[in-house]
Amino acid sequence: MPNQTDAQYAHQIASIQEELAQLQASTHIVTTPAEMEQLEREIRVLTDRLAAAILGQKVQVSLDSEEVQEKERTLIKNHPQRLKSEGKKISHNSNSIWSQS
Repeated sequence: MPNQTDAQYAHQIASIQEELAQLQASTHIVTTPAEMEQLEREIRVLTDRLAAAILGQKVQVSLDSEEVQEKERTLIKNHPQRLKSEGKKISHNSNSIWSQS
């Protein structure tokens, strides 16, 4: 069953894909070098955001996988000192290179 994070990533990805579709469907004609540079910037920002969202989704799925959780349990079990779980935490690092807008 998808968790809230899965739904958030799916919504974010769909939203960015919609923005890209609108940009692609635009009938605006580029007539100056400045307009071309602006269009390139817009495309780059959107594709960077899309790449970050997809990568984040894939990393989260990997972290939530049974395989990774089993490796985590093995690591904890074999650790020489007792570890205390602080539970799952979601990172909201807005200083990432991927979140530049």
